[in-house]
Amino acid sequence: MSRRDNHGGLRGRRGFIMKHIVERGLDMKRQQAGFTLIELVVVIIILGILAAVALPKFMGLSTDARVSVVSGMTGSVAEAADMVHALAEVQGQVASTGNVTLPDGTKITTAYGYPDATATGILASLQDSSTAPTQTFPFTFTAGSGTTPATFAYTAVGGTANTKCEASYTAPAATGATPTVSATTSGC
Repeated sequence: MSRRDNHGGLRGRRGFIMKHIVERGLDMKRQQAGFTLIELVVVIIILGILAAVALPKFMGLSTDARVSVVSGMTGSVAEAADMVHALAEVQGQVASTGNVTLPDGTKITTAYGYPDATATGILASLQDSSTAPTQTFPFTFTAGSGTTPATFAYTAVGGTANTKCEASYTAPAATGATPTVSATTSGC
């Protein structure tokens, strides 16, 4: 043994210091074992308040999105009717009944030069449309006739048609008249 070891030299001091560091570290770990019950309750209360404030805002965004989809559909229906009318003028199909052929070969039935309110009229004039809702066309189509409008009711896939969230189309009833296109968004 060396002389320093007999007098409490380096090994003795190092051992004491290491023992002190280890014991102190274990004490700190015991003190920080987890959250207190009060801390957890406070966090839960804060999350509850945030949820109560944020949830209505997210619900409002869903309603705004449905209103936007129906408004977009209303614009699409109006534009499709105008495009078919332009073709009807060119093809001489402006009588009370007629047929217009689109460039892709689709035949559209018309009333006074505008699409009629049927599946072969206004629905067929819309690109990627169908009578049942799909991911890209979230509407249920109901044909109209005469003064009864055709409707495009917003429908979530797998859901039911919402008649208070829809676009409607009424074909003209006389020469020189224009179709009526409107939106109902009170229940979106």
